[in-house]
Amino acid sequence: MTSFIKPQRRPLTQEERTLVEWLIANGSEAAKEYSLQLAGISVVGACTCGCPTIDLALENRDQRKTAPSEILADFAGTTAEGIEVGIILHAREGEISELEVYAIANATGPFSLPTIESLKQL
Repeated sequence: MTSFIKPQRRPLTQEERTLVEWLIANGSEAAKEYSLQLAGISVVGACTCGCPTIDLALENRDQRKTAPSEILADFAGTTAEGIEVGIILHAREGEISELEVYAIANATGPFSLPTIESLKQL
């Protein structure tokens, strides 16, 4: 994990789960193959910069996989705060590993996940 990621062990929130499910359903063709992993996925780290990026791992692992990333979904959207963001769902070594959310323009504070209704493919 990078120094920007704080270890955290918790289940996905309903909002995070709904977003990951949507990204898998609407992402790349390969993304659909990862849908069965949703039942066993949990959050193992959260970014400390104020963005809602989370590291994900299957079963009882304490860290996400760290091999090179396969991008399962790549979208842009808008948060409830009106911030334009990019969102990428990553897999590594055949496992969902990260939900990356980044501000497209400079954000001056913490922000939330984008609304599903605002998402458009990049």
